[in-house]
Amino acid sequence: MKKIAVITGASGGLGKEFVRQVINEVDEVWAIGRNVAKLEGLRTEFGETNSNGGEGRRGAAGSKIIPLQMDLSDTKSYDLLSGRLESEGGASAVEISWLINNAGAGRFAPSTDFSTEELAAGITTHCTAIASICNICLPYMKAGDHLVNVASQSAFCPLPYMNLYAATKAFVYSYSRALREELRETGIVVTTICPGWIKTTLLPETLNGRKVNFPFLVTADKVAAKAIRDACRGKALSIYRFAVRYVSWLQRHFSTAFTIRVWAKSVKKYL
Repeated sequence: MKKIAVITGASGGLGKEFVRQVINEVDEVWAIGRNVAKLEGLRTEFGETNSNGGEGRRGAAGSKIIPLQMDLSDTKSYDLLSGRLESEGGASAVEISWLINNAGAGRFAPSTDFSTEELAAGITTHCTAIASICNICLPYMKAGDHLVNVASQSAFCPLPYMNLYAATKAFVYSYSRALREELRETGIVVTTICPGWIKTTLLPETLNGRKVNFPFLVTADKVAAKAIRDACRGKALSIYRFAVRYVSWLQRHFSTAFTIRVWAKSVKKYL
């Protein structure tokens, strides 16, 4: 039986680091993203040897990557994944060892600056896509396989000027924790990732001419590595670094109104 990893938002940042973490453990990585050139670039970047520099127990790394161009804000694109799984022979021929729902994006702005189309795209990408892809992939998973959903530290508190992003990440957190309990008896392990600020191209260096200071900024490789370790240990939640864990604890236990005001004051100066 072919063992695969399905990773959304795989072409860069945290998604690419997830590819690096699991590529030597599976026969194929189905890399999902909107930009087909970047997805194809993964094959070149990982080359013809594994990410540790050798041949690896499952063969060359770059050749394992299967690019799947999908726009997760368009629900019709999900048919590409379900169709590909069926064409491989169904659940008797394919096992999804890792499902990592990582795709997403957000921006700083007042809620009224978002068009209806942008609001719908954000909700669909962060909410509908995750739930739908889980439902598509779960029939291909069994005991010992891992389902990883990327939420955010922002899932623990409403964030003015990142209103939509934080709200959708709260959905991811709640949905994933509940799904973990539903799947407990199956042996499929669901882990929710709640990182703080990650240094990627998605984070703006400046806003309206002012340099943005992101507290406790970390690199994507460290977050991905800990997430995979925590998933393998069967943990429900993965948060990298004590500082981010402490801030998350404060967000959950201090007055929400106070936390919202502090955040709003720190961000409003950039807008």
